[in-house]
Amino acid sequence: MNFDPLREAAEFRSQLSSDKRRLAFFFGAGISQAVGIPGLLSLTSLVKEGLDHDQCAHYDRLLARDKKGTLETVLNRVRLCREMLGSDTIGEVDGLSAADAASLDRAICRAIRARVGVLPPKGLMAHYIFAHWVKTINRAFPLEIFTTNYDLLLEMAMESAETPFFDGFIGSVSPFFRATTIDADFGGIPIPTVPRDWVRLWKLHGSIGWVLIKDSLTGSERIVRRGNFRPDEADELMVFPSRQKYADSRRLPFLAYQDRFRRLLASGEALLVICGYSFADEHLNEIIFQALRSNSRLAVTVLCFDPLSSEGLEENLLRPTEGITNLTIYGPDAAVVGTSRATWSAPSEKPRDGIVDWPFWKYQDDMFTLGNFNSFVDFLRLFLGGRGLHLLPVEPA
Repeated sequence: MNFDPLREAAEFRSQLSSDKRRLAFFFGAGISQAVGIPGLLSLTSLVKEGLDHDQCAHYDRLLARDKKGTLETVLNRVRLCREMLGSDTIGEVDGLSAADAASLDRAICRAIRARVGVLPPKGLMAHYIFAHWVKTINRAFPLEIFTTNYDLLLEMAMESAETPFFDGFIGSVSPFFRATTIDADFGGIPIPTVPRDWVRLWKLHGSIGWVLIKDSLTGSERIVRRGNFRPDEADELMVFPSRQKYADSRRLPFLAYQDRFRRLLASGEALLVICGYSFADEHLNEIIFQALRSNSRLAVTVLCFDPLSSEGLEENLLRPTEGITNLTIYGPDAAVVGTSRATWSAPSEKPRDGIVDWPFWKYQDDMFTLGNFNSFVDFLRLFLGGRGLHLLPVEPA
């Protein structure tokens, strides 16, 4: 048995078109890599260029302690050192003093911002098309976007498309996080909620635009959101939620967003579309997998860039979800629909109506392409286009 790409694309379109259930997107680093922003593995090497000699030595030493180490594992260790040392001016943990750990933490986050806080080399059109699409569709529930990306590409695209969105921060000078607004539109909370047609944007791993500040009037700490600013050495950028214990002021947005993610997936009938995510985060994986097992009215569709035969997807996605029926996985080489896994056949029909090629199929490679974010937005543009969306160009896959 082989899967017909056209039939599966039509089924996926039907799923996306249904406006009677909640629709959410989960985006990983792949949607930023599609436009030229470096992913985690590349960033792990590139951030060293923003560190001084001593910081680089500490970074390399901490990175080498984990066989699969990344800059995120380094940040975990550094923040654990900071938590353990507190204001200790004499002691050391893991070869770091309190001052060393604080300096290294800030330097890594500044280096991340320098690399991902730029206009993407391949342009912002793919993100713009997605932002334009979400503005033009009409749904019974607010559309939600969860992302592990630190960059500001989605925010920039939605502002360019004049797509209203809400991220839990309120205010105008230095918008601050207010947890009570996150779950207001689920009902049962007697406070006004934002309009239904505003997109909800939840950044599960923080943002290069989040800064921890100490209020000059009250002396209390809080996280604020800033746009285009140049961080100095004293700024605490809230990039990546450390797995270790944080003070409440630092961990609140991360916990609130994760709770929102968990609650949405358990809230009855919902469709979650995952794109650009490698399933390397065990904590987020467990939220998704547990929801699939406990909520039969939840449907999850995963669009994979890498082949399903790759070791990472076999280990992190396919084996843990074996036997789960409400999960659909589309890879370039094969698919899993229900519990059936098979390779692709050629599309059963050729394109018509002025479409040169199917946006989900690459004939020369016999490859299903919706795991590529550029192809995915072209699919939205051609198959589920909103007002004027068909007139927009798209970057080639």
